[in-house]
Amino acid sequence: MIKNNNHQYKFFLIMTMLLFILSGCGSSSDEAASSSDPEAIRESQISELESSDLIGNVDAYAAIQGVIAESAVPTPAKVFIIENDESVEEGAGEKYVYSTHYLDLPEELQAKSDAEMNVLVKLRSYYMETGTYSNEGIAYTRYVQITILDRGASTIIHEETLIGSAPFSISEDQSAGYGYVPEYQVLKKILVYFGYADE
Repeated sequence: MIKNNNHQYKFFLIMTMLLFILSGCGSSSDEAASSSDPEAIRESQISELESSDLIGNVDAYAAIQGVIAESAVPTPAKVFIIENDESVEEGAGEKYVYSTHYLDLPEELQAKSDAEMNVLVKLRSYYMETGTYSNEGIAYTRYVQITILDRGASTIIHEETLIGSAPFSISEDQSAGYGYVPEYQVLKKILVYFGYADE
């Protein structure tokens, strides 16, 4: 009788250990999967940003002005990026929001708080009428102005404007055609300035 109980105890112990090991492996593999999932990473980044004090200061950042004084970037640079909100109706005044390009910066370049942020990148995107089509439709060219400010010195240390592709062809029943500036080009220009990409 005692012998049978010993066998049952050993069996129970082995099964318990197996279950523990398997459950541990499962959770670690789930964690590994979530850590390599781009959507999960982006959601985590957005959550972290939204809990910081950077978001609440976007309007104040948009009001920052500076005299142009091309100079070296502060080191270490801690950057935040804002962009104009093009969904705001014309005539309602310019509104800025944080730019998702901020989330694509290298970790060591991202400012994590208002106190840490010493470089502001301000993106202003807009269209300008640059021609007409044979059906009298209007051709619009896309522009993205990149302004980089040294917050501490209140100076514009770099400014350039990207000009988009020629407006696309349109059909006879369309009234306008638009060119565009690829988002990756905007990000690359920013990274090049900070020494994280080649021209």
